[in-house]
Amino acid sequence: MTKKETMAWLLDPVEPGVRALALIHLEGRNPDVQEVRSAQADSLVRGSIANVLNGLVLPSDHGSYENLFLPRYGAPYHRLIALADMDAPGRDQRIRNLMGRILNAFTKPDGGFGRSEGHVCVTGNIVRTARHFGRGEDPRVKRGVEWLLAHQRSDGGWNCFPDDDPNSTVDSWEPLAALGSIPETQQSRDIRRAIDRGVEFLLEQHLGIDKGYEPWRRIHFPRHYYYDFLLGLELVTSLGDPHDPRLNPTIELLLSKKSADDRWSLDDTHPDVDPEGDPPYKPIYAEMMKNKPMNKLEVEPPGLPSKWATLVAMRILQSAGRTDAL
Repeated sequence: MTKKETMAWLLDPVEPGVRALALIHLEGRNPDVQEVRSAQADSLVRGSIANVLNGLVLPSDHGSYENLFLPRYGAPYHRLIALADMDAPGRDQRIRNLMGRILNAFTKPDGGFGRSEGHVCVTGNIVRTARHFGRGEDPRVKRGVEWLLAHQRSDGGWNCFPDDDPNSTVDSWEPLAALGSIPETQQSRDIRRAIDRGVEFLLEQHLGIDKGYEPWRRIHFPRHYYYDFLLGLELVTSLGDPHDPRLNPTIELLLSKKSADDRWSLDDTHPDVDPEGDPPYKPIYAEMMKNKPMNKLEVEPPGLPSKWATLVAMRILQSAGRTDAL
């Protein structure tokens, strides 16, 4: 399949959410042109975004942490994060209502977001999602940004699990993505420095591909909680230098996953965890997945050509100047 044929596949109106992003990021269209706006509007009535949105069941009350967060990962909270992953337009009233309920239920006195206190991953996800859906000026979201800055570790990363070793982990990517969602014109010196340190941390860790943890070497979508190398590439190429030579091994991994028809597939659907990986990785996951119901939020089946994965892969390669591989 030629690049032209792949682009025609991504621009097919059957998946308008992908079409809108391909027009912006691969074709260079202004987000305000009618062609893009029409695709965004269509995404609320058909395709992946509409499917995730139509599966959303709002609690009858104002919403507590439990009935917004559980069961993982099809609860309202997780669906909203997935909608932000897919760049869904936020004008749908269901999205607006849910965003308000989550801010009310998850805001904690320490300035973060979580169940009983601020949590790195939850705070990062909510700040990023709230900003995407137009709530960046909400004082609670602004406090969440400050909370994330205060919890960045000395090595430039973050750590979601208090009982982990003192080092950061690449899977604590949500704070970096949250800070990176702030436009450069609105970034303070502290925010810009935190972003640069976070990008450098990922680069120094080789985006996690040599850690011996296989789920990080697989492609998933949506992510909303879990890290993989494609997400790492997306963050670093958009927030840092997309031509940094330290990205080359991870880009080669991405290219190795391209099929003969020049498209990429999802390797699995989250949650995709390997508690017995080498080295053993966060045994808390094994207990969590054994004792609590888990719903996989699937927008495309693994093993088949994925428009979402192909869109992200092509955007990364274009940013990195690897147009020879497209």
